[in-house]
Parts: sequence; structure tokens; C-alpha cells
Amino acid sequence: MSAPIQLATLQTEKRNPRTTSIDRVPTLELCQILNREDREVPLIVEQCVPVIAEVVDVLSDRVRNGGRVFYIGAGTSGRLGVLDASEIPPTYSAPLGQFIALIAGGDYALRRTKEGAEDDRNGAATDLEEFSLNPKADSLIGIASSGRTPYVLGGLSYMKSLGATTVALVCVSPSAIELEGGADYLISAVTGPEVVTGSTRMKAGTATKLILNMISTGIMIKLGKTYGNLMIDVKATNVKLKHRARNILRLVSGDACTQSDEDLDQILECCYGNVKLAAVMVALKVPVAEAEERLQRHQGILAHVFEEAHNRKTPEEDLDDGLVLCVDAGGTSCKAVVISKDGDMGMGMAGPCNVTNIGIEAAMSTIMKAAQEAVSNCKTTEGRRIQSVKLSAAWVGMAGYERQSLSLTIDNSLSQLLRLPLGPKLRITTDIDLLPSCVASQAHVESVVVVVAGTGSVAMSYAKVNGQFQRTHRVGGWGYLLGDDGSGYGIGRAAIRAALYSSDFYSMQIGRDPSATTQTLPPLSRAVFHHFQELYPDSKPGNLLSTILLPDSDLRQVRDTTVATTKRIAGIAELVLSMAASDEEAKHIIDSGVSSLVDLVALLIKAGGIDPTKSGLVLGGGMMKEKLYRTMFTQALDARCGKFACTERVTEPAIIGAQFMRSKCCEQLSR
Repeated sequence: MSAPIQLATLQTEKRNPRTTSIDRVPTLELCQILNREDREVPLIVEQCVPVIAEVVDVLSDRVRNGGRVFYIGAGTSGRLGVLDASEIPPTYSAPLGQFIALIAGGDYALRRTKEGAEDDRNGAATDLEEFSLNPKADSLIGIASSGRTPYVLGGLSYMKSLGATTVALVCVSPSAIELEGGADYLISAVTGPEVVTGSTRMKAGTATKLILNMISTGIMIKLGKTYGNLMIDVKATNVKLKHRARNILRLVSGDACTQSDEDLDQILECCYGNVKLAAVMVALKVPVAEAEERLQRHQGILAHVFEEAHNRKTPEEDLDDGLVLCVDAGGTSCKAVVISKDGDMGMGMAGPCNVTNIGIEAAMSTIMKAAQEAVSNCKTTEGRRIQSVKLSAAWVGMAGYERQSLSLTIDNSLSQLLRLPLGPKLRITTDIDLLPSCVASQAHVESVVVVVAGTGSVAMSYAKVNGQFQRTHRVGGWGYLLGDDGSGYGIGRAAIRAALYSSDFYSMQIGRDPSATTQTLPPLSRAVFHHFQELYPDSKPGNLLSTILLPDSDLRQVRDTTVATTKRIAGIAELVLSMAASDEEAKHIIDSGVSSLVDLVALLIKAGGIDPTKSGLVLGGGMMKEKLYRTMFTQALDARCGKFACTERVTEPAIIGAQFMRSKCCEQLSR
């Protein structure tokens, strides 16, 4: 046995120079100090990821072969082991005896301190002997923040002497565990001095929890307990879980799932509540016995079952070479286009698809609905399910994709649903990034400026790299609260503001003279009043604001109400445009909107050093469909920044994107 490491020399026992005054600072500063210290923990854990990955791979194989994972620890370390092991069965439907946690002093020590329990070097061996150990399959994870707990040291030594795989998780270096050599794999997350000296329930405890989460979750994923990031092995044992199970079945099975809630509940009952088994039945349309056989053949990994089914090539799939899909998943609607190598095209359409507004699961369902309709409407693929179509490439442009917190999950979900690896075969971008492809074939165009003016407004610049345009800068797109000048919303907002002034004036006028009429008000305001009276007959000039904000008193969904209000305001833009030729107030509003958009482009040109004579201008959005607005904008832009080499207006981004991908696929097939 090695010489003992002195307690005072351990990193976890040293005083933290950054927290020596925590008993004298205001509460806010105290919490900020605690938070700053905690922020370091994930970065420390990140340094341990390579060895954690090795542990996950080794332990996954052993568990797959019937092995068990034992946790041992004392105090906080032991409690964290018990917590992690206890959560595996309900989360992943794992057998109760697959993860077993032992704490020095037994269950009594979970809530109370048991004096001397952690100092019993033979205690863990005694506790472990009760479990009829199988050293060829069982594994042990010894948890000790200090790296010196006798209970853990003895347990590791005992299991290693039997020939079992041993893992140690410590928060110091060097450690007694490291010096004794009792661990095959040593994870040292050195979290340093605690905020409160020696209180390893803090940073050391947080690091321990993160690492145990990573190990147990990694093992479960490797064992096929998830499909993508879905808890596919959940058991539908209560109302909440039954609802979740139905959602998972519909998401995983896509168009193959035509069953009602009642039908799915019956299938789940036949499958003993096993969602994974039910998914095979529903998606592949096979009886329960065959579904069980397929899962058993692939060791319970659903992705491998589906991969096998998809790889059984049918004669129809010979026609799929060169087949491409492009999806414009916008905030107003989701449009999908499929084009074959011979030029056969099919289009599909579904509802709004801004992932920020509707969530990832709903967005994936909407995309697959539009894609299925496109497949059905394409001569080459009609009558087939999207899951049976082998795409050569796909491009999904998605509103809301820029949010980093969502993008990774979206990438994984789309890759699984479309059965394409992220990269050249599957491109996922924002919906606006589809637009520059309309000028990709023009060799003289070195860069592109895209201006979108719909309900909102934004401008972006792109540079051509290897035949494709990559975004370089973005301005605008700040949303209706802070920006969107020059958009339908911005123009409608300006007109309504003018009408609200008139509404206030009219209310005061009526107070003095009940016979007063709206005929004395400006023409634009009268037109706005008339517009809303046609939509909502009870609307009056004096209650214009309440009509705009909440015309239906029964509306309760705040988010939906906000979206609807934005659309109502943007809907006024068409009215303003129709009056611009004859009404000075309307013309001034349009001129201001145009000027705001020109400012955005001018900023891009200046900041990016863009030469308009070598660049393309691409226009998109509902406002750019209006000839008057489009003409006013391009004339003002030419006067301010110079004429662009070419100008294109895109009305169907999904078609443009699909045609671009088809040309690329045809080039590759001809080589």
C-alpha cells in the first residue's frame, strides 16, 4: 500500500482566495461569487471527456452482456451515486438490478452521518459480497472527491482482485486511488478549492453529478434506450407517459402512423407498454412477434432496425438516384419541393414552421408533412412514403434555426428523419439562406445582398465560395418590438399610429359635438377605420386600439395573440401601398420604409466592402411582390449605392433551392 496523502495537501481542502470575504458581502454579491465558481465546473469536466468516453464504451459492452454497474462512495459521493443509480430504471425502463449504488453506512447514511463508516476499508467488500458478483461482466465505479476514502479504496482493490473492471471518480490529483492503482480507469476532475473550504458537496459534488450523468446516460444510449434524443424505451404506465408515448410513435413513424390515439393505446397494450416495440410495429407495419425478433436481432437498437429496413432496396429505389428535396420552413408556411434527375417535380405545403414559435417536435412533423405531399405529387415518387424514398441530397431552410440552443437538436432530428448525414448531403440553414442560390450559376457575381421585406425585414450579404454562397454579414431582423422598419409590419404600424392620433382626435371631437363625423379626418385614417370595420363590424374609430390588439375577447393564448396582432398590423401595408400614388401621408410612410431598407443595404455594402457592380441583389418577402414598392426600393438603392450587376426576385425559395441542388447532383452523376 502506498504512503497516505495528507488531507491538508488536497486541492479540495485548500482555502479559496476568491471567497475569503463571503460572510461579509451583500447577498447579491454572495450569489454572484457562488455562480462564478460553479461556472468553472463544466470546463473542468470537459477535460475528462476522453476517459469518460472510454468508460462508457467499456461499461456498455459489459452491461450488454448481462453485467451490472456498482457505485460505491461515502457521504456526498455516496449519495450522488445512489441518486444516479435510482433514476436509471424509471427513466429508461432498465432492470432494477442493472445499476446498484452502495453508500458507506448503508441506507441510514443517506440522511444521517454514520460515524466511522467511510473509514472501514473492508466495508465495501463486505457489502459487495452479497451480490454474487460476476467479475467477467460486472463493473465498479468508486466515487471519492478526496481520492482517499478508505471505504472506496478497499472496494476498488477488492473488485480489481476479482478481475472486474474498475473506475474511479475523484476531484484531486494526485490521489491515493491513483497511487494504489486500484482503478483501471481514473477520472480526475480537479475542481480546486471550494467556496466554503472543504465542502465538497459544492463544486466537487457538481462535477461528480455531471460525470455520473454522462456515464449512465451514455451507457443507456449505447444500449439503444433512445432513438435520437427520444426516450424510446419509456414505459407508458400513466396518463402523462401515455401521451408522451403517442407523440413519440407519431414522430418516429412519420406518415406510416395513421392510427388514432385509441388505436395507438391498443398497440401499446399489445406491446406491454413498450414504446420501442410499438414503434417497430407502427413504422414497419409488422406484427408484434416480428417486431420483437427484429429488435432482438439488433440488440434492442431501434436505429439499426430501421436502417436494415431502409437498406432493403426495392426496384423503385433505382429511380431515386439524383432525387433532391428542398424545404422552405418559414414562419408563415412550410413548402417542400422534390425534383428527380429527369426534372419531375412535386410540391407540398403545410402550416407555419418557425421552430422558435412552435417547438422542435411540431416543426419536424410539419416538415415531414410537407415533404410527404411533395413526394406524393412527384411523378417519380408518387404513391410512396417519404421514409421509403432514398434522397441524394436535401436542403432545409428553417425559420428560427439561428438559435444555437436549438440548432444541434434540429440537426440530429432532421438527419434521422431524412436518413442523410449532416454535410454535403444534408444542408440545414435559415430559410433566408435559400435565396442566394438563384444567382449561383452567374459566374460574374462574386457576392450577393439579400433583402427580405415581409411581415418583418432583414438584409444579409453572402460571398461565393466553391460555387455556393456563404453568409458574411447580417443587419436588421430585430423583430417587431425593436425593428422591422420597411416591412409590412413597419408600414402598417406607421399607418395605424397615424390613425390612432385621428382616433383620439375623433373621440375628443365627439365629446364636444355628438354630430361630428370621420369625414374631417385624413383619408389614410378613414381607410384604416374602414379596413377594420369590414373585418370586425363592431369596430368603431374610438376603439381602434382595442380592435387591433384584441378583437376577440375570448382569446387567451398570449403568444398566439401576439402573432395574430402582428399579422393584423402588417395587413395594413397593402392598403397604404394602394393609396401611395394619391395620398401624401401614405406616400411618406412608404418612402420612410424604403429609406430604412436602403439604410440596411448601405451598411452591408460599407462594412463588407461590397462592389455592387460585381454583386447580385436578391429580393424576397411579401412586400417585394408589390411592383410599386419593389420599384421604389430599387430606384432609391441605385441612387444611394449604385446599380447591382443583377437583380432577382424570389417568390418560391424551395423551388430555387431544389433546382440548385439538382444541378449539383447532375454534375456529380455525369463525372
